[in-house]
Amino acid sequence: MKKIITLIFCMYVINLNSQQWVDDSCNKKASKIVNEAVEHLANLEPLIAIGIAKAALMIDEDCGCANLVIAAAAAANGSRKSKLEAIDVSSLNSEEKVWHKLLTATLTGDGDTYRATLKSGLEETPNSPLLNWFNSGGDYNNYKNFSTDFPEHASAAYNMVAYGYANGEIGGKVDYEAAMKALDKSRKLHDGPNALDSKAEIYAMSGDYLKAKQNQFGAYDYAWFASPYQPKLVTYNRKVNKEEIVKNLKEAQAFLQNAILERNEEEYAKYVTDDMQLVVGDSNLQGFYEFTDESLNRQNDVNWDNFDLRDIEVDFSPDMTMAILTFYADGSYTQGDSEDVIDYSTRASAVWIATNDGWKSVHANWAPFGGGSGVPKN
Repeated sequence: MKKIITLIFCMYVINLNSQQWVDDSCNKKASKIVNEAVEHLANLEPLIAIGIAKAALMIDEDCGCANLVIAAAAAANGSRKSKLEAIDVSSLNSEEKVWHKLLTATLTGDGDTYRATLKSGLEETPNSPLLNWFNSGGDYNNYKNFSTDFPEHASAAYNMVAYGYANGEIGGKVDYEAAMKALDKSRKLHDGPNALDSKAEIYAMSGDYLKAKQNQFGAYDYAWFASPYQPKLVTYNRKVNKEEIVKNLKEAQAFLQNAILERNEEEYAKYVTDDMQLVVGDSNLQGFYEFTDESLNRQNDVNWDNFDLRDIEVDFSPDMTMAILTFYADGSYTQGDSEDVIDYSTRASAVWIATNDGWKSVHANWAPFGGGSGVPKN
């Protein structure tokens, strides 16, 4: 009974909100549902679109438009071909047949066939929102025109227009305020996570990572489990907390080096991961090697008087999953029974990656610097 009530409720919501994107060959109830699926597909929410399309097939198992949505969401180099071949083309109406031909053309990247098919389809059904939407790609101004010509279907178009303003492609200059207004219009027309993801991305473009994080969380919160919006949420969160991460990485680099010098296995283990081996190039300029627990405990005749890291700089990859540290090390040591003090001076770089267990070191490279010496070759 609970499932029946839920399905009826969903159908009621769809009846209120769905727009007729395509004159489909499905029955009346399934048609309402499948057009909502197309709305989500146009708004780059394919997982939601697939779920709604499957709901339409529960109402009408012969709903070809629902199968077209599912095929469109599949990868062109994946299962799209088999999904298209499984559709009974003879049961489709003329508009759906055009969509089927367009999807078939994408399998081989046949642009000429795609354009010719779209052109003839628009000549036959010039007021089709779906075919006009396909015809809008490639130019931000086309999306702007679509939003004027098809205001009830313009949510996805406003989303694209927002990027046009944010990139300076519309109006000739970057206009973040206009971009946000466009996204507000998009959200009024369609309740989905992608507009929030777009807001987050454009706030990030403007350098406001706090608002980027807040909006990305809204997209993530729409359906959190295995959310496609989770990686960027993590990125924006790290951007917001960048200063703290930099501070912690500088400390971690120093603690890691102390652990190596002191052969402290427990402390050393905090800064490396089993998922990726630490690879090191020592300041004796010999070959790179994998630094293991055996390396940590390897005996040598170097006696350190002092060893200090300085001037550590931290740079991140754009997605904040990797950090590059550059720094210098100064110190002195004696070797074996000799009382001769050797001045140690090197420049170094280190690579750290973000893992589920924190930041871990995966690479380090050291070289003599400023007239000083590195470690002995043995």
